[in-house]
Amino acid sequence: MKKLYLYIFLISIFCNVGFAQSFTYHCNLDTQFINKGEKNWKNKYIKFSFTSTDNKTISIFDHEIEVTYQKKLDILENDLRLFAITMEKSKIRTLIIDKQNNYATYSLSYSDGAEHGQYGIGKCKLQ
Repeated sequence: MKKLYLYIFLISIFCNVGFAQSFTYHCNLDTQFINKGEKNWKNKYIKFSFTSTDNKTISIFDHEIEVTYQKKLDILENDLRLFAITMEKSKIRTLIIDKQNNYATYSLSYSDGAEHGQYGIGKCKLQ
């Protein structure tokens, strides 16, 4: 009987790992942004990689500055679209990827009273 419980336990561990969906989306986003203290919005393309290894959080790698952001996004929905968000003291990041056409929006909004932030839209490739 003890062996039966051991087998069930081991099988459940491997089944749990099998259900976790790992993914990486590589996105080239047409981004509008304004830096703190500036008066005009600017535009540039920014390449991001959005990666999840646990289907609960997403890490963000910014290829332009070659940095992985410290704060991860929390996945709220991952069905026909991927919806993730993180809220910090003075900023909110959101990511939405439509899985049917791999089109994404990524935004960074600040709530510190200054005029700055960014909003990017564009295509992604699922790796």
